[in-house]
Amino acid sequence: MKRALRVIYGVVISILVLIVVWVCWSLLSHRMPWQKHWKTGHQLTVVTYNTNGMLVDKKLEDKLAMLDYVKKLDADIVCLQEVLVYKNPNRFTLPDLREAMREYPYTYYDFKVYNSRRQFGNVVFSRYPLINKQTIRYESQSNISSQCDVVVGQDTLRLVVNHLESFRLNNSDFSLDSLTANTLRESSLNRKLTYASRLRRQQAYSVRKAIHHSPYPVIAVGDFNAIPLSAVYWIMNMGLRDCYAESSVGRYGSTYERKRIHVRIDYIFTSRALKPLACRVGKERYSDHYPVIATIGW
Repeated sequence: MKRALRVIYGVVISILVLIVVWVCWSLLSHRMPWQKHWKTGHQLTVVTYNTNGMLVDKKLEDKLAMLDYVKKLDADIVCLQEVLVYKNPNRFTLPDLREAMREYPYTYYDFKVYNSRRQFGNVVFSRYPLINKQTIRYESQSNISSQCDVVVGQDTLRLVVNHLESFRLNNSDFSLDSLTANTLRESSLNRKLTYASRLRRQQAYSVRKAIHHSPYPVIAVGDFNAIPLSAVYWIMNMGLRDCYAESSVGRYGSTYERKRIHVRIDYIFTSRALKPLACRVGKERYSDHYPVIATIGW
């Protein structure tokens, strides 16, 4: 009997050790991934960057400095999220944005918020023609996913730009007073987390459906508001490559930093037919996000 118990105990310990090793490997491989070396004939450099409402509370000089930084990354395609422009000529306008990024001849503006006062959504700047532009429809007040096709010589790639549901947290959500006055289950913080998580999963499935029906290899980028161990990440990563995880060595992968929060929530994914040649996270501090820059080959 004692021998049987020792055997069972050993099996349980072995299973627990394997689970711990698997979890640790998952964490390490996404934070400090191993580099692969690919041989390709063509390549394209892509940037994805959440601009925090085009630095919504900052001066015009700060906005232009951020865009100058983006241009210095020398990408073939620049994908921006949370682009906020106004109709008032005394504020930052769409013509201001066009002028600042005039080096890119091809553009795609897809605004979720569009009214007489302002526009807010995704913008793509490209050195290559963009065709078949359309919105991926799903439930959200201000978040959006957009797709278009990029014509590179004789090849066509489908670009999918995403800004999935935000938690919309503010400082009051973390105050001790609000959490002691209510149970966590009834708190504003819990309601926001639950609501955003549900919407984000639904949005991720809508994006995956669009990717599944693409006749071309896909590059899916953006702010997914989800860490690598989340359900949304695994929904998106099924059958795709995570460029950072497959082509960056020894670099901390945080793309969003606020106070003590340091997480990777911005990604560049590709179809298996495409090869991540290099990927890094920029570290110039303009937005609350950092840009992700990937060179992709095929």
